[in-house]
Amino acid sequence: MDMQFPVLPEDEFVLYATLLAVPHGGDEVERHLLGLLKLTLNETGTLEYVISRDDVNPDIFHVFEKYSGREAFEQHIASQEFKDFAASGLLAKPPAPKALKPLRPL
Repeated sequence: MDMQFPVLPEDEFVLYATLLAVPHGGDEVERHLLGLLKLTLNETGTLEYVISRDDVNPDIFHVFEKYSGREAFEQHIASQEFKDFAASGLLAKPPAPKALKPLRPL
């Protein structure tokens, strides 16, 4: 599956996405996402990587990611684990992630 990403800032940003697995594919998607989660533990530019499985539909996942900048995200998606997930055919449709700048306290 060809995943499209929004324009990403050079500096710190957060990324939100909802992933929809093919029908009854949630367990396989979870397996891939847990592998990506483990990978991020060693990615210095990945500041947060939170994945939640929907409490109503087990084929839906909500992803929150925080990166130190575009370069860190590009390193993440260049990993073999990410490429394998993207090519797995387990998503019913391509995700539509949003890249946003976090608000800072005054």
